[in-house]
Amino acid sequence: MGETDNKLTEEAIDQKSGEEALAEAAASEMVDEASAVQRQLEEQKNDYLRLAAEFDNYRKRTTREFASLVKTANESLVGELLEVLDNFERAFKSREEKPDFEAYHKGMTLVFDRLTAILGRAGLKRFESVGQKFDPNLHEAMMQVEAADQEPDTIAIEIQPGYELNDKVIRHAKVGVVKAAEPKDENK
Repeated sequence: MGETDNKLTEEAIDQKSGEEALAEAAASEMVDEASAVQRQLEEQKNDYLRLAAEFDNYRKRTTREFASLVKTANESLVGELLEVLDNFERAFKSREEKPDFEAYHKGMTLVFDRLTAILGRAGLKRFESVGQKFDPNLHEAMMQVEAADQEPDTIAIEIQPGYELNDKVIRHAKVGVVKAAEPKDENK
């Protein structure tokens, strides 16, 4: 066993050392890749947390802004209605100081017209009911009325007017509806 065996053993050791070196290099490369992936994962996690915090702040800010908007949405309408309130106060004071029915009536008519104009600009609209076909989406029947000259289910009288705000019914009209004529009993 001499020299040949020693050469084979050295070659085997050299080959084994080369494989171990390759394995160590591969392991080192895998550790480097794992570290790079770990860093990338940490960066993405930080980006995600930052984005989540920004979104949460945005949500809170928009909620506050919406609440503020809701609180002040009618501010201009109320400001205009204060003018009408002032006019009512002046009219009542004038009535006490100088009772002139004609002037009082004229003043109240002007105040009423101003109020309806303000509410109309805000989207309020009164709808007509008399002579219309009864519609449960617009009307609330309060009574039945006999009227030979009108068709059944037609509105004969309006007890309280109905209103829409921006095309949405906010108060149904209270009405009297024509009832169907009862058949005459010929046996009586």
